[in-house]
Amino acid sequence: MLKTITRQLFARLNRHLPYRLGHRDPLPGAQTAVNATIPPSLSERCLKVAAMEQETLWRVFDTHPEGLNAAEVTRAREKHGENRLPAQKPSPWWVHLWVCYRNPFNILLTI
Repeated sequence: MLKTITRQLFARLNRHLPYRLGHRDPLPGAQTAVNATIPPSLSERCLKVAAMEQETLWRVFDTHPEGLNAAEVTRAREKHGENRLPAQKPSPWWVHLWVCYRNPFNILLTI
């Protein structure tokens, strides 16, 4: 009974709300990722790596079970740079509020 009431409520809400408020947007690039084919070389490489012995894996990837030591870390940082993402400026409060309440379900949860 509760399930049917909920379905009826959301059906009525969806009829009167703009499409963007009642329906979820697809992930960007989701269709291209689904339709893309995986190159055979990549799948062959994955299968080979999955079948390797543990010691062979350490040798192939030039690492060891204990992880990198201080000298290896220094060399990797000199070669590749710091492993950091650029800092992102925080959104203004009104943008954050809009993003939070763009979905009508969040308004119901707040009330």
